[in-house]
Amino acid sequence: MRKNFIVTLIICIASSPAFAQNLSSPYFTIFTHLDYLQKENYQPEISAKTIPLSVQDNEKRMELAIHLKQVLDGKGLYIYMNRVPTDGNYMDTILNKSVYVLNHLEPRIYLEKDNGKWYYSQETITYLDEMYAEVFPFGTKTFSRLLPVSFGNKHLLGLYLWQWFGLLLLIAIGSGFYILLHKTINIALQYGIHRQAIVSKENEETLKKIAKSFSLLLVYYIISKIVPSLQLPPLILQYVVKILAILLIFLGAIFLIKAFGLILFYFKAHAESTSSKFDDQLLPIASKLFKILVGIAAFSLALRQLDVDLTAIIAGLSIGGLALALASQDTVKNFIGTVTILIDHPFELGDYIVTNGTEGTVEQVGMRATRIRTPEQSLAYIPNGELSNMIVDNLGLRVLRRWKLVMGVEYGTKPVELEKFCERANEAINSNDWIASEKTSVTVNELGASSINILANIYLDVSTYNTELNSKHELLLQLISLADEMNIGFAFPTQTLHIKQ
Repeated sequence: MRKNFIVTLIICIASSPAFAQNLSSPYFTIFTHLDYLQKENYQPEISAKTIPLSVQDNEKRMELAIHLKQVLDGKGLYIYMNRVPTDGNYMDTILNKSVYVLNHLEPRIYLEKDNGKWYYSQETITYLDEMYAEVFPFGTKTFSRLLPVSFGNKHLLGLYLWQWFGLLLLIAIGSGFYILLHKTINIALQYGIHRQAIVSKENEETLKKIAKSFSLLLVYYIISKIVPSLQLPPLILQYVVKILAILLIFLGAIFLIKAFGLILFYFKAHAESTSSKFDDQLLPIASKLFKILVGIAAFSLALRQLDVDLTAIIAGLSIGGLALALASQDTVKNFIGTVTILIDHPFELGDYIVTNGTEGTVEQVGMRATRIRTPEQSLAYIPNGELSNMIVDNLGLRVLRRWKLVMGVEYGTKPVELEKFCERANEAINSNDWIASEKTSVTVNELGASSINILANIYLDVSTYNTELNSKHELLLQLISLADEMNIGFAFPTQTLHIKQ
């Protein structure tokens, strides 16, 4: 309450003619500049007092003061007077100088102290023509000349009729330009992608979204450059400029994400032609990470446009950093696990792995978890933070596939017959080109409870599980046929009972 009273008192004092040339603080200088250019208090010769003394021509000083206010209004840089320092000895803590930036969105406009008084800086005056051209590329009178003065200067809902006409004209031209631009860009992109021979329905849909987002981005950018020429009231223009700026930020973010998606399509097509699956794993993660970074950047820029102090937010987060760290430790752990998996490369997409009771084919390595398709065709999601610490048996990286086949033959089979069967079984097995013959062996291994056990230690040189099953099928039929040919009988489990009389 006391603060509001003081601010009100300062405004009343500053409004009096006795203090018209009071440039003792940033507050009084800005007030003098802006207040004496208002319709109800229009005295540009007093406002011109805020222009640095290096400009000696009074007419030029007045012109500069007017143009500077038009730039502030055109950029939507609303000055919150209750935030402007009233201390004549104010120092910028970052620059460690007696300077004051009016709005952080335009650092080229600032005050500096000279001989105890605050003036607009010489740098501000130097860049003023450039800033004026940025804000009013089509001049300040372009739209006002569209209608007769007697008609156009009539008021409707707080605006001149020529301003309303200018808004409608902007909407009409913008809509037509968007339709034309959208179709032109879409055709050009379609032609380009057909030339690159990476055509798909998904690609074509992405191209349409890229053309749409880029067209909207360009149209809104052009509108944002033209709107200041309508000379809308400062408060209205402030919100219009901010809304357009935020729209441009998010449209730019959408365009970047869609364009990056198209680039990923190209790399995906290239990745599919390589033998390595590492790039297949990396691309989805890169896509998600890019979206997150662009989203964070867009959100930060939007907050900046809304005059939200990001420094204060970051400081607040640092105060609650411990709680945040505790709450997000699993997320951080999983992200680190993802990086570890990508670096160590324990498996690739399509590999069959076994880990902690879960087995199946790796389908995707995500930012948080790895997706595994189990033999039951269900999906298992294992957090990457846990997976990176597990023992992973990668069956997909096996050079050879070992098969320990135990064949039980009947007791009563002669040793010579056993020896001959082992020899011929070894030959039959090694006759297949998908057998690692140097590692294969067939030997009498054990005298079991009801059979003489022959162990065939077989190494299959196959790449997939289905091929392995088919190979085993063929081998078993070969060995059964061989045993039948040699009159070797396979034993059945038997149990002998002795009954006492």
